[in-house]
Amino acid sequence: MTTEQLKVGEAIIDLLSREYGVDVVFGIPGVHNIELYRGLHRSGVKAISPRHEQGAGFMADGWSIVAGKPGICVLISGPGLTNALTPIAQAYHDSRPMLVIASTTPTDALGKSFGPLHDLPDQAAVARSVCAFSETVTDPTMLPALIERAWNVFTSARPRPVHIAIPMDVLAQTCVPFIRQHIAATKPIAHDRDISRALDIINSSQNPVIIAGGGAIDASREIIALAEKLDAPVLLTGNAKGVMSSAHPLCAGNCLVFGRVQKDIEAADVVIVVGTELSDTDLYNDGRALQFGGNVVRIDIDADQINRRTTPAVGIVGDAAHTMASLTRGIVARNPTTGAQRAAQWRDHARNKTSNTFVPWLQVIEQWLPEDAIVALDSTQLGYSAHWWLPASRSRSWLAPYGFGTLGCALPMAIGAAVAAPDRPVLAIAGDGGWLFTVAEMAAAHDLKSNITMVLWDNSGYEQIR
Repeated sequence: MTTEQLKVGEAIIDLLSREYGVDVVFGIPGVHNIELYRGLHRSGVKAISPRHEQGAGFMADGWSIVAGKPGICVLISGPGLTNALTPIAQAYHDSRPMLVIASTTPTDALGKSFGPLHDLPDQAAVARSVCAFSETVTDPTMLPALIERAWNVFTSARPRPVHIAIPMDVLAQTCVPFIRQHIAATKPIAHDRDISRALDIINSSQNPVIIAGGGAIDASREIIALAEKLDAPVLLTGNAKGVMSSAHPLCAGNCLVFGRVQKDIEAADVVIVVGTELSDTDLYNDGRALQFGGNVVRIDIDADQINRRTTPAVGIVGDAAHTMASLTRGIVARNPTTGAQRAAQWRDHARNKTSNTFVPWLQVIEQWLPEDAIVALDSTQLGYSAHWWLPASRSRSWLAPYGFGTLGCALPMAIGAAVAAPDRPVLAIAGDGGWLFTVAEMAAAHDLKSNITMVLWDNSGYEQIR
């Protein structure tokens, strides 16, 4: 009996397809990474080719948001990776899973700096600051454990990109098919003691508020149940838009930027903060840092976040959905009183404060926008107001560069979203400046026959700094 022999590049794709369900990757083929592309053909994995590796990263990020799975980038050595660093950094700052597999220079050239093609002094180090981890692999037997480690980051911790660099000569070596190295990992579960302490505070509150962020993106049911039992209005960060439908009476939407709303948060006797950094981009509008006059119950999967920007009365390290379900079971149910009224007041305030420059356009878009639409926004003035003006009916339908504030992301993210959900309409909104950053991806959208509508906000320059 002969054991099948594969090139290492083929074996990587075979493992990802067979054991991890990978069926699409984003990248541009080249001489250095061609063995990975041979694996794509063999495994039946679809390859999406942008016109620039920056597009590949943004497409993978948009695909990941909508699909709810890690986006996969297959890149060439050196400039292929550096071209993609901006979208990798965006995924890092917005806590989204992305596996970046890139070739690198041959093993005997690593770190030698004698001018090999596409050489970086240390490719893994270049990516390390925007990845959960970044490794160079010269021994292919290390790959199954490293890929499993990456998947554990994606599924049981705060998700962030992972970069694996593989010398082109290693990719071309022969090997037997890889076997998945199962390494048990589970999401942190809230301690019963912390749940009990939080319930004591929450059940004695009079005007609670919930602030939910991207860490709660898959906890829609649990957020709604907690809010309804507590009669608490829910404020959403940009990365959580759609976690509670905009039509729900307790949904205040994306109004955190407004000073009036921030003052009401300060007046609340309890604020439950779940899965958010409370970042500048969620609070910037009136230049006033968020203050808490009452108790804060903070829930996050990342223990390092618990005491940042807040001093919580109770900090709970745990999965958002599991923790909120545990809290809901212990909440003393209340009759609806002021929760919906407060949410409506904040929504109305946001609309009333929106510049008349944007209102007519937002009204037209709102009337046209189908309920199941996916929206991708660039860093553009019309997009900033769209955050709180346009509705979202479901989670994983709203794409924007909240953590990193990149330009040029809307179009390629929309393409990735359309690949993930080809039957849903996709809207991309960009300014004339940002659109030009990645305008070449219009060709990729055409090739893919993507169901995308593009709205271009043309103010003849970088209006934000005029």
